[in-house]
Amino acid sequence: MEISKKLISTIVVIGILVIFGFSAFYTVNTGERGVVLRLGRLTDVVGEGFHLKMPFTDDIQFLSIRDNNLTLKTEVSSSDIQTITVEVSLVYSLDPEKVGTIYQTYAKNIENTLVRPTLSEKINAVIAEYPIEAFVEKRAEISNRIRTTFADQVEGNGILVKTLLITNHDFSDEFNKAIEDKKVAEQGALTAKFTLERMKLEAEAQMIKQASLSPMVLQEMAINKWDGKMPQYFSGGQLPFITIK
Repeated sequence: MEISKKLISTIVVIGILVIFGFSAFYTVNTGERGVVLRLGRLTDVVGEGFHLKMPFTDDIQFLSIRDNNLTLKTEVSSSDIQTITVEVSLVYSLDPEKVGTIYQTYAKNIENTLVRPTLSEKINAVIAEYPIEAFVEKRAEISNRIRTTFADQVEGNGILVKTLLITNHDFSDEFNKAIEDKKVAEQGALTAKFTLERMKLEAEAQMIKQASLSPMVLQEMAINKWDGKMPQYFSGGQLPFITIK
């Protein structure tokens, strides 16, 4: 019985040591940072690889520093109070040097707490400065302005903005109908203008032609067409190309 108790004690001790040993190390994967929390207090931020920790007291939270692709679709208003639905693609990452501050401020929820609300606000603010008819022509300029204002806003919070593009947009049905009606009207006006100009030119050409057909010109035209033979039948009067003085 005494040997059995010693054996059981030994097994228990070995088990505790094994558990202790396994809980004393961890690894941080490529593209991540490890935030070390000791009894809930941030003590360190470590990079990729193998690390030791205090068992039962240290907790490790992993944050990705890889590029994140965020797609945001929102409805905004132009400067002339027209509705535009825009879809924006944002590529960003966490600043490796500020991972500790990021975790202290936002834990692992920085995208929903900071990125999405700030991006939505900047999209609305920038597009509201442009009339809807200028949106398509200046879409690249608008994308660049949204990117710049958003990056300036979040830079101090540890967000690195890589790219930001407006990938899609859609106008309201009412505006699309108005544009279609406008194009039809413009096309009709162009057609009417072209028809009027053509008729005017044709009339001017006819007037010039009639003014140029003087008797001398008519006689010259008749001479050019004459085959050298006198007409077999002539009812009297003057031949068209013979002038009698």
